[in-house]
Amino acid sequence: MFATETSLSLTLAFFTAVIVIYSIFVFYFYRFLANKNIIELNLNQYNQYSNPALVKIFAAFLYIIEYLILLPILTFFWFSVLSILILILAKGLPVPTVLLISAALVTAVRITSYVNEDLAKDLAKMVPFTLLAIAITTAGFFDMSIFFYRLAEIPQLFSNIPYYLLFIVGIELIMRIGEFIYDTFHSTKAEEN
Repeated sequence: MFATETSLSLTLAFFTAVIVIYSIFVFYFYRFLANKNIIELNLNQYNQYSNPALVKIFAAFLYIIEYLILLPILTFFWFSVLSILILILAKGLPVPTVLLISAALVTAVRITSYVNEDLAKDLAKMVPFTLLAIAITTAGFFDMSIFFYRLAEIPQLFSNIPYYLLFIVGIELIMRIGEFIYDTFHSTKAEEN
């Protein structure tokens, strides 16, 4: 009887920790990813040139560093962790479906962040918490053997991630270009008025 109670306590502690870690991730995930301007580095502050042409060239260089190098790294991190968590929670979903869900969620959050950051925050937390609710109420969620089987599938995620990452970063760049055109058009119109 004591061994059973100890085993139950360990299982309970383990899955409580999994839920806490997942909830903490979702909290930071939605607060970070739902911001329109994810990267607040303001690298332009290091642009000390007085020549207008050099200022523009250096500003473009810093923009490339910020959005073509750092943004994909951050997106890869959030997308990877979200994919791993969905893989562990959503039993029975094949790896390609997990990647598709993760990529669609990250991309949708990024697009909606340009429309309204509050909407993006709601989307970024609603779907993962709904998935958690479904997972913990599904039979077999607390089965340790299934949990470790899903953990063993994690390496399969990384073989297909680059395709999804390119899609997400491509959409982000399209949104950035669209915002730039929109801002340029409206600033020109405001100057005319």
